[in-house]
Amino acid sequence: MSTKHNFISNVSPRKQSWTLVVRVVRAWFGQDYKNKKLPFSMELVLMDRKGDRIGASIRRTLIYKFKEQLQEGMVFTISSFNVASNSGSYRPSRNEYKLNFTINTKVKLSKTVLVPTNVYSFTPAPDVFNESYDNNYLVDVIGVMIGVGVEREYERDGTYRFKCTLFGEYVEELNSFLSSGESQNAVVAIMLTKVKLFQGKPALQNAFSSTRITFNPEIGETKELRKSFLSANTNSPASGLIQLPNSSCISVHEEFLLLTPRTTIEELKNVYFGKVCTPFGIMLFCMVM
Repeated sequence: MSTKHNFISNVSPRKQSWTLVVRVVRAWFGQDYKNKKLPFSMELVLMDRKGDRIGASIRRTLIYKFKEQLQEGMVFTISSFNVASNSGSYRPSRNEYKLNFTINTKVKLSKTVLVPTNVYSFTPAPDVFNESYDNNYLVDVIGVMIGVGVEREYERDGTYRFKCTLFGEYVEELNSFLSSGESQNAVVAIMLTKVKLFQGKPALQNAFSSTRITFNPEIGETKELRKSFLSANTNSPASGLIQLPNSSCISVHEEFLLLTPRTTIEELKNVYFGKVCTPFGIMLFCMVM
């Protein structure tokens, strides 16, 4: 007899006999700042065939049981887990609940093709760059990359321009892409990024290890966004990526950067692109049509 599968939207603490068929959207290890040799937990974002998402946590003592099996992009049937309230200031989904794996949790690879391969859930720019946005939730955003530096601008001529401050390994990832020479009109998708308020306005920043940056992702939104961008700029000569001024490297952004997680100068000493470099991080400047 076939097992009945549930949808994420139905999951609640009222019972424990849920069975989900989900794709692993994102998987990362939560840091333990008291013991940096071992992760605090393994964190997951799961998505079902309806496109709904839910976060899941695996405590340190159980990581060994699941870490090799739960690979990003793969689909699994998951059952026998606990359901808890979704709380905190870095919530990876808007679901009211999250899953906690136990020693009895069962994970089995699924061959179903019903779960979408496009794992993004983009939030419209007017919703993100709004002072009333609840920044306890991480968001997915997409834009055309038009500059790197420290300049800030939020809305102009009906389009939104946003900046995302990147730290640590994300700086290296950005510099690696820039050195490839394929940055002109590049579309960048940023998954699970953090919205923070700086001088009363929303800005984006990578959220520890949960954020994922993909350049020119092979999804429908990439083609649509690039087409809109090129159509809106038909009268402008083609130009490469703008290197934005570095004038406010310390003074203007100092307050914002001091209030956010940072990497050390030692960690960033080898990070360099042209003359664009800050002691704490680097800023990616994008446009959304």
